[in-house]
Amino acid sequence: MSPISQLLRLLLLLLTPMWLSLAVEGLGLHGSLMSGLRRTPQIDSALAPPTGWRERSYLAANPDVVAAIRSGQASSGYAHYVQHGRAEGRTGGFVELGKEPAKAVPPAKAATRPAAAQPAVSQPVASPAPAVPAAPVPAVKPDPRDDAAPAQPVSFQPAARSGTQRPDAQRPEAQRRVERIRTANGGDGLRVVLDLDQDPRYETPVRRPDGRLEVRLPGTLWQAAPSGRLPATALGYRAERDGGGTRLLFSDEDGAGEDDAKGGAVRLLAVSTLAPDKDRGHRLVIDVALPSMAKAERARTAGGR
Repeated sequence: MSPISQLLRLLLLLLTPMWLSLAVEGLGLHGSLMSGLRRTPQIDSALAPPTGWRERSYLAANPDVVAAIRSGQASSGYAHYVQHGRAEGRTGGFVELGKEPAKAVPPAKAATRPAAAQPAVSQPVASPAPAVPAAPVPAVKPDPRDDAAPAQPVSFQPAARSGTQRPDAQRPEAQRRVERIRTANGGDGLRVVLDLDQDPRYETPVRRPDGRLEVRLPGTLWQAAPSGRLPATALGYRAERDGGGTRLLFSDEDGAGEDDAKGGAVRLLAVSTLAPDKDRGHRLVIDVALPSMAKAERARTAGGR
């Protein structure tokens, strides 16, 4: 063998460790090989800590466990306890009965702890508040009867016309129903009473150019006789369908044809409502004055002179 080949062989033997070291570091195998030599067998840490486990207390009572976690020998304090601490009789992980009361964790700190390490805390059930007795309702004075003194007039209740009627008033179950039309004593003129199954709803009565008095009842169905003349009076009426409600027209049958300028129109005196009372239900009271009534009164006055 020539001296040159021997020199190359010696040089190759001397540089082999350095080449191996460079190859290991280039492939990233040095750290994994060395850590594999130093690392202890893997500890099964997939098991979540049970309720009542105190990770911080266990680490505070066992400083060497902290060092083992930092070096990678243990994944957590509970894993160390399962692997070694329980057999070695280490304390601090669970509350020992009769020695140390459980310390409440402040809410701010409990929110920063990992979800797996927070023990389940049962929320207290709020007791129902004691029932407060309702205040007594003052007694309501009943409304006067139909044949008593004139009913107290109320402010007119404006309601939408048929074109702008509310949807709830157009439904059959929400509509009011006039069950009967009659007369009653009381007032200065002629009192007309409408009996309804619900509280009345009406618009401001108006006098038409032909002398008739028009009363609109929005959201109201007419179930009485559609037209006629009230008994023992000269007042005639006619009920017409008005969109989702009823239009009621009053006229003086004995004064028909008289000039409106001479007082031949039906005149409104008052409109009021009465609440249910004993055997009477909801009522709409309309007081009117008829030209024929004034004419008859003048004739009686002239005859008595």
